[in-house]
Amino acid sequence: MMTAADRRRLRRARMAALGLSPALGSADAPVPAVTVARTLGALQAQDHASGAWSLGVRSGLTAAQVEDAVRAREIVRTWPMRGTLHWVPAEDARWMCRLLAAPGGTALTTRYARLGLTPADVDRAGRLFEEHLHEPMSRPELIALLAAHGIDPAGQRAYHLVGHHCMTGLLCQGPLIGKQPSFVLIDAWVPHSLTPSHDEALATVAERYVRSHGPVTEKDLAGWIGKGLGLARQALALIDARLVREERGGVTWLTHVDAPTAPTGPDRPTCVHLLPQWDEFLLGYRSRDLTLPPEHRIAVVPGRNMVFKPTLVVDGEVAGIWRRELRGGRVLVQVTPFVRLTPKRSRDIETAATAYGRFVDQPVEVVRGGEI
Repeated sequence: MMTAADRRRLRRARMAALGLSPALGSADAPVPAVTVARTLGALQAQDHASGAWSLGVRSGLTAAQVEDAVRAREIVRTWPMRGTLHWVPAEDARWMCRLLAAPGGTALTTRYARLGLTPADVDRAGRLFEEHLHEPMSRPELIALLAAHGIDPAGQRAYHLVGHHCMTGLLCQGPLIGKQPSFVLIDAWVPHSLTPSHDEALATVAERYVRSHGPVTEKDLAGWIGKGLGLARQALALIDARLVREERGGVTWLTHVDAPTAPTGPDRPTCVHLLPQWDEFLLGYRSRDLTLPPEHRIAVVPGRNMVFKPTLVVDGEVAGIWRRELRGGRVLVQVTPFVRLTPKRSRDIETAATAYGRFVDQPVEVVRGGEI
């Protein structure tokens, strides 16, 4: 069995690798959003606001500054793997989609058939996008475009048509139009797309993942890229000379030789974080046993359906949940801890909440669970 000291050491190493303790940037010395995206390889972004906070909590940027990075065409939000939205460096979007997300397989064909989508519909939609999406177009405008050209967008047809062509590397999301995400041709929006070879691309994915998420297992990498163990092992073999392996609890843990060092001692940075609903801290791993105690799983994922609640994280372990509500020009942050908090930990939560308030440019008030 792994000792409590081993688990704590592995958790702290992960927090350093994930750019959280210490953070990659701060309000006083922010780092570009593209630096965060490149460092982590990709960041979960199913929900736009949650994904933006994943960048903000690591970079020191505000939500407006994250959107500035999108408008500057430095980062994009797209479907590079697992059929899930992520932030990625703009220059990596095309090759990551083609390497890991190119749609296909029996399940997808069956899904399209159930929706009444034919291969001809998919091809025709792609041609329409190529013709019209040289400037960002909102989701309602895209739906209207499909309908105007005889493609029924009802149900989830429009979603799947757009998603299909994002996964092929034809489209990506552009800046917000109002509160709506926009879509645009990668070729028209991204100033420069990298074109690594297959092995170069695999090695880049594996190296960024292990360096920014480690300690990890080979199963964690396979789960992150949404592929089988065979491809994960092939990718890891390409960077084998830069991996450090250790056996703990009957598991082989992988760390990159250049992984950041977790700070120790009384002067190490705050270890209390308010992390967003979908964050690499939990979603970046096949197994969450190291960071999410089993007795708290149902509270964090009540539907057991991959819909996570935002988490209070203390010293690399989930110690509660939180939510926020905008009310009267301020943000109420409701924190529900699972453990008894010391006065210092409570002050650290106030500090973390203040950082979130700065991110959304609203004054913040922390309330206890049940008080909103």
